[in-house]
Amino acid sequence: MGYFDEKFHKREKKYRRNYEIDDSLYVRLEQLSTVYDATITDLVNASLEHLIESEKISLYKKADNDFSVTHTLLIRESNLAGLEELKAKYGVSIYKLVNIAIRNALDES
Repeated sequence: MGYFDEKFHKREKKYRRNYEIDDSLYVRLEQLSTVYDATITDLVNASLEHLIESEKISLYKKADNDFSVTHTLLIRESNLAGLEELKAKYGVSIYKLVNIAIRNALDES
């Protein structure tokens, strides 16, 4: 089973969460979901996992014409726990951490 452990995540409980995501980021996620065999939720979970591992919390200025829209996503339990730890450690809201995670992942791709 070692090969599959490298390719796939183990099944994990997922929770429905509503997050305000900057529209410009969400549009880019929508575009990537047509390129990769991944849903927007998969892309967000991967972004969160990367942020939790790297702890690269870098605030960015939001464009004046950009607005946030609430989206409902299924977030893995480990990512929720990781977000709570980052919130406690850095004092940054979950909403901001989610947007930072997505932005970091998009900037690296």
